[in-house]
Amino acid sequence: MDSDNRGYLLPTAETLFWIASTSVDIKTIHIMQQPLSVSIIINNYNYERFLSQAIDSALAQTYSHVEVIVVDDGSTDGSRQIIRGYCNRANTVSSVRFISILQANGKQGAAFNNGFKHSTGDIIIFLDADDYLHPQAAERVVEAWRPGIAKVHYRLSVIDGDGNPKGFFFPQGGILDSGHLRNKILQTSGYGSVPTSGNALSRQVMEKMFPIPVEFNTTSDDYLSALIPLYGEVVAIEEELGAYRIHDSNQWALVELDSSRFRRFIAHDLQRCALLKATGPSLGCKVPDNLEIRRFGSVWSRLVSLRLEPEQHPVPDDNAILLALWGVQSLWLYSNESLVKRILFSLWFIWVGLLPLSLAKPAIHWLFMPNQRPRPLHSLMNILRRNRPDETSQDCSQDTEKSLRALFISHTYVVGINQGKLAAITDKAEVGLLTPETWCSQGWERVLSLETPFSNITMFPSKVLFSGRGGAYVFNPLRIWQVIRQFKPDVLQVEEEVFSLCTLQLAICSRLLGLPLVIFGWENMDRELPLPRRWIRDFVLCTASVILAGNRDGGQLLKQWGYQGIIEVMPQMGVDEDIFSPALSTGCNEKLNIGFLGRIVPEKGIDLMLKAAQQMKQQNLAFEITICGSGPAQEDLEAMAKDLDVEDCVRWLGAVTHEQVPAEMAKFDVLVLPSRSVNTWKEQFGHVLIESMAIGIPTVGSTCGEIPNVINNPELVFAENDANGLATILSKLVRDEEFRKSMGDFCRQRAQQNYTHKRIAQRLYALWQTVLNTPAVPLSLSHRPIATSTTSEA
Repeated sequence: MDSDNRGYLLPTAETLFWIASTSVDIKTIHIMQQPLSVSIIINNYNYERFLSQAIDSALAQTYSHVEVIVVDDGSTDGSRQIIRGYCNRANTVSSVRFISILQANGKQGAAFNNGFKHSTGDIIIFLDADDYLHPQAAERVVEAWRPGIAKVHYRLSVIDGDGNPKGFFFPQGGILDSGHLRNKILQTSGYGSVPTSGNALSRQVMEKMFPIPVEFNTTSDDYLSALIPLYGEVVAIEEELGAYRIHDSNQWALVELDSSRFRRFIAHDLQRCALLKATGPSLGCKVPDNLEIRRFGSVWSRLVSLRLEPEQHPVPDDNAILLALWGVQSLWLYSNESLVKRILFSLWFIWVGLLPLSLAKPAIHWLFMPNQRPRPLHSLMNILRRNRPDETSQDCSQDTEKSLRALFISHTYVVGINQGKLAAITDKAEVGLLTPETWCSQGWERVLSLETPFSNITMFPSKVLFSGRGGAYVFNPLRIWQVIRQFKPDVLQVEEEVFSLCTLQLAICSRLLGLPLVIFGWENMDRELPLPRRWIRDFVLCTASVILAGNRDGGQLLKQWGYQGIIEVMPQMGVDEDIFSPALSTGCNEKLNIGFLGRIVPEKGIDLMLKAAQQMKQQNLAFEITICGSGPAQEDLEAMAKDLDVEDCVRWLGAVTHEQVPAEMAKFDVLVLPSRSVNTWKEQFGHVLIESMAIGIPTVGSTCGEIPNVINNPELVFAENDANGLATILSKLVRDEEFRKSMGDFCRQRAQQNYTHKRIAQRLYALWQTVLNTPAVPLSLSHRPIATSTTSEA
């Protein structure tokens, strides 16, 4: 991300549902374009020995748009005197907004509520007063932020009471989950996360959850952690951005084996499950009845509590044998642990659940107190930790990410320029491409041969039957089997419609081989499909883990068809910032050059540009219109231009190749896509829009299909078939140079924030992590989906 654009929150096509449903006005959209602000809320109770370090770390952030709020929860030590000293210093020296709140003791929930009430940040970090942040924490969070995110979490190094490193960090289990985790937490009640200080939370989401109920006064951090994935995407930063302190006053840190702590863990787990069972149905989600025993960490807390002090155990109906069986079941049915760990932990459950207490106690100590493990066992655990697929060590994080292997299947990538997204993904994963070696392009009326401009993509060219027919072409099944055996993918991503024969082939492979299936499709109209196509569609919908819809209407259509998995609205590919660069634009046209690039057919609405030109000519405005493209409507449009007396204002350049597009587009001062809906078509996305926006060209479009969602600025969008509305926007762009510049900046920032290959790659990788980290739940067709995209509904 360029430094001058860092920290800008721009609404995406995927958030338009939220904008429309809440009647967001232009002023709100303008606010969303401002730099993101971060509120660091420090809650303190009798931590005077640690408080200064926490406050200093918040004030020392390298990101400039930060406010620091300290909430003292009725401390009886010297904490308040320390806080007053910072108030005096902040008012005279610091540029950071500093607020102190001194309240009577009300526990963590009251401190969180009070701090949030006084905060103004777009992103909220609740920092425990005994922890601290590294200077770059806020900056790294803002860099990772994008629309639709509910939470960014990051690793915390663990220190002791004197600040000495303890040699490990959170999360101790090695998993820092990311992606859309709604299904995961509703199916298992948990996900890999970190304590309070390692989380940066979305204000928009938190406003739906605050104030924190009084029953969560002492477990407010868990209230937030449990509910936030229900409202949006979770993003993980794989580096340590803060420190978590373990000392003798921690409520939850396990520094000694004490059954009373396990009883608190149990109460904590049961409360979280009750919260999810109460909240899930209100969001249209089904929560399993046995949620409490689906996470093996919850089960072993109950087993340890029962074995150590059965008379104090808080769940009276528990018995050790049943808990041991539940523990084994949770490992094999609902966890993503490695085979070796499942075996070892299963043996642990059987050992602790069935053997006499005298033999069970050593196993309990060895699991929870690493310093008491025998040396051979300690070495074995270290080996397992190093070999874990999602190992937390920062040193091997890059190698870990590269171990994910995604196989793409699509005819789209026969054209080399379309492969830019795949090349961007290779920074995080191994990418394979199964694609036709030749493709009969009906639109270009020629045969395309596979182009291979990127050496970091593993190519698998293949002959196909029915080349040129996107819904009917098929691969040789033996070739598919050969490619999967050779490449060994973790994820199959098919970018064809859900009712296509090619998609059916890969859905069958997904079922047979147990490989997660991700599908991308553009379809945004509910066409009447023949019965065999409907059968294919239903089979695919019951198989896919995630479906990517190229537009919002497509997302709604999938729900209408009864799809129950994750729906994510995003384009098939982004733009290459090096090819479509602001540096291309010359900006030295004597007359404002208004451009169109695309097919010359009636549904593209070029006649509206000619009618708008007539009005602008009558106003004596200096402009010209450039039409790049070819098609059957050109002759009629040329005659129309003559009738309207604007033929001297219009240039017809004819068709341009992929390679010529950036240079020709860069000559435009404004680009217009005036499409109109017809019975069989409406604009599915309009890739030319994001190419133009990436260059920094003010980009104008109609309300046809996905166009207004892509542009997402009411000052650049006009109603379908409204030539007067188009003329009004164009006239303002001609007359007002400052307005034209601001719209160009808006378009460029929006494209960089949402539509580059890098951004699309980041979102895809997060989705794959979601799929791989979520236990498989069989899907079925229903007219009441139980899981939808948290991005499109945020």
